[in-house]
Amino acid sequence: MIRDRSEELHAFHARHFAVHVGEPQTSTNGHSSALTDEEVIELAKGAKNAAKFEPLWSDDLHGYSSPSEADLALVSRLVFYTQDEEQLDRLYRQSGLCRQKWLDRPDYRRRTITRALSNLTETYTPDDGAQMVVGGNGHLASQRPIPIEFGTPGRKPEVVRLAEVERPGPRRYLCQDLVLAAYVTLLHGDGGVAKSLLALAFAVAVAGGSREWLGRRVENGRVLYLDFELDAEEQSRRVHQLCHGAGLENPPEDLFYMSAAGHKTREVFEAARDACKKHDVELLIVDSYGVALHGDAEHARDVIGFHQEYLEPLRALGIAVLIIDHQSRLQAGQSYQNKGAFGSVDKANLARSVRSVIQVEATERGEGTLTVRLRQKKHNFGPLAEPFGVKLSFSEEAVTLEAVELKAAELAEEATLTAPDRVKLALEDGPAYPWEIAEITGVPLKTVKNVLTGLRKQGMVEPTGKTEGQAEQVRLGVPRPNVYKKGTRDTNVI
Repeated sequence: MIRDRSEELHAFHARHFAVHVGEPQTSTNGHSSALTDEEVIELAKGAKNAAKFEPLWSDDLHGYSSPSEADLALVSRLVFYTQDEEQLDRLYRQSGLCRQKWLDRPDYRRRTITRALSNLTETYTPDDGAQMVVGGNGHLASQRPIPIEFGTPGRKPEVVRLAEVERPGPRRYLCQDLVLAAYVTLLHGDGGVAKSLLALAFAVAVAGGSREWLGRRVENGRVLYLDFELDAEEQSRRVHQLCHGAGLENPPEDLFYMSAAGHKTREVFEAARDACKKHDVELLIVDSYGVALHGDAEHARDVIGFHQEYLEPLRALGIAVLIIDHQSRLQAGQSYQNKGAFGSVDKANLARSVRSVIQVEATERGEGTLTVRLRQKKHNFGPLAEPFGVKLSFSEEAVTLEAVELKAAELAEEATLTAPDRVKLALEDGPAYPWEIAEITGVPLKTVKNVLTGLRKQGMVEPTGKTEGQAEQVRLGVPRPNVYKKGTRDTNVI
């Protein structure tokens, strides 16, 4: 007769395999946690570096320049004991540091945990026969090999159930519609159009707590300006001029600078990545692409390799990257608007991290002033932003920036708008013949005629009764239903 030993089996399973209440068996990043929340807290408070842990646990920010830096420091101490992202989230919520930003911003939670895990060099291991040594942080650490860093290109791809992924909030922009958080934005233009100055002014707005920049909403955070062109002295001069023009006494405390002079590209980006993690940087500005690339901008392999090796690891940490780039000189018969960044088209197309491309064009130069036009030529996650102007005024003490609203005739020239929009804009200044509209807008005459046919059927334009040869003069219909208005786009395809 076989003896019933089910109770003994249940007891054995409970003793060796049972999971504590509230403790996840397997983490979202493939690590398993053998410690309960209470055990992690107890170990952290009993460690040799407990004097640094306990103040953070009880909401003491002394020695930290911001709550975000303190958040990262606390999570970085917890990841030694557990690499389970869900458990790290629970532990943080039990601390005195827990604040609304953590609760309301899943992207901020993920970024903070990811950065802490990417810095991990040693882990806590209970006494299971592994040789133990004292780590640099005062904890016992295993000498077993550490897995590839979380958030690096070498990490194995993971499969997740989309149904289990927390629903994200609205897409984040550091500058409304133009500069995406956690993606790459490419800012390009001819020489002498103030690209670097515009980028530095934007950095001041983001790091300085401004709510708007040139009429667009801004999300604030720390900024690192990585400079392959000039040095700290020259950029300091510029930033003081910009701050004076913006009414600030000094540059923002959250604006950092790093010169790449005399260093190899790999060294520079490794140092920049470390600095971004250390200072909880939200935006990295790279000035400029051509020098940073350290390769052939016309070869797709070099361009894509640059993005994969240097920019993707930054994007994996949730850092927005704004790259300043040049474009080739305008040749006879070429259109400035059709020019892209210098070199391979892969800079904007095949490099998957580039989600927004903005071109800068000088439109007017005066005594101590420069007016430029910014046009967004690529935006993967929404309609292109409407082109707008910026007037820069220069003096020895200050540089000021002022947004300039484009007139209807100026917008009619913009190739980023649809043909129907441009035709209607051209007619806002009065009646015109099709060939005149083609000259104003740059839209081919045949396309103008096709657009006018569609607009007449919709009652948006009407003939004036005047003709020239076989061409008929037209004007906007009265009243003017659905006429193009600033900030909107005609979605009709004609």
